[in-house]
Amino acid sequence: MGNLHAASSQWASRPADERFWNLRDMRNACAVARSNCAVSENIPLDSLRSIVYEGPGIDPQVGLVGRSGTPSRFTHYAFGQFAATVGAPAGYLRQLPPAVAADCLNAGIQASSTNATPRNLLFHRNGGLTLRAAVSEKYDRVWDSDLCAMLERLDGWRAPAGRAPVGYKGETRVATPDDILPGQINIGAGDLLAPSGLYASDHDMFAFLVAPDRVISDGQGSALMRGVFVRNSEVGDAALSVTFFLMQAVCGNHIVWNATGVHEIRIRHIGQDTLGRAFRGFEAQLMRYHDAAPEEEKGILAARNMVLGKTKEECLDALCAYIKSHSIPLSRERVSKALDVAADHEAWYGNPRTVWAAVAGLTHASQTSGYADERATVDRAAGQVLRMAF
Repeated sequence: MGNLHAASSQWASRPADERFWNLRDMRNACAVARSNCAVSENIPLDSLRSIVYEGPGIDPQVGLVGRSGTPSRFTHYAFGQFAATVGAPAGYLRQLPPAVAADCLNAGIQASSTNATPRNLLFHRNGGLTLRAAVSEKYDRVWDSDLCAMLERLDGWRAPAGRAPVGYKGETRVATPDDILPGQINIGAGDLLAPSGLYASDHDMFAFLVAPDRVISDGQGSALMRGVFVRNSEVGDAALSVTFFLMQAVCGNHIVWNATGVHEIRIRHIGQDTLGRAFRGFEAQLMRYHDAAPEEEKGILAARNMVLGKTKEECLDALCAYIKSHSIPLSRERVSKALDVAADHEAWYGNPRTVWAAVAGLTHASQTSGYADERATVDRAAGQVLRMAF
């Protein structure tokens, strides 16, 4: 078992205006943002022109104008997305004077327009236009407000309380005993809380939810609580995804401790009826996951009792055969290292020749990686290996 840091990274980095106390508040904010949106579909790239956008109280910046003649500015994300569309380096353009950067973008538009597919443009209307996204006509948007509404319908899930990060300047309140969930550590009644676990911005949404009433045994006397990470982007920044896991504890800074059974469902925003497929699939999965305690306990016990071989090599062969047959992205070298970690921590994980120990070794070893994406990939792959015993 290893620790998960995705929610903690969100907790530490999100500004006050992207944090929410509860799903209702986040849904309402996302709904207001959605009501102020306008979509222009199938816009030819060569009908767009980059300009210098100016306005009262606004420093000159790179903007965009189409055939209607109404100018718009970019969000930070949309500028990078549009620059990539025309093959321009956004980081470099941001360092240039706006007029020079606009000329560079126009050169990119002209060079790319022959082979480029039409763009669907998402604008925010608030006194003027702000471009939030420029995506292909194949993009199928999932609105954050709809996703929040779906999460609100699920009984038994809530965001764990989070302490106010160092230097945080937003809204806070003092924690009561009701705020603190079973399995939370390094936080208690009387601590200063900030809105935590629920975040939404102009380019993404993240929710960390737990089911405190569905605690199960890990087979050795410790309790495991269910948790999920839910991610979405209305503008093409990320796929719609839910990461499921079991955990022993969660800190006041939202580090998830000793997670196991990590697995993920992802749906790209491409094709027809993404929203319908996503909601039908995600809502059903979350409901099943919330109610599957006996199945999970049996699976954990089976993983602890399933011995893969008498030697490390026999275990390694058995694991690699399963990994290959199920197309799990793990190398033999990584699995070998995981078995060594399990053997070094037999007091923690039990018999190092079992499926459970192998999975624990994988997630334990992944924490040494300095790359969050690599850690997440290994943790999800370990969750797939755990299914070997189910």
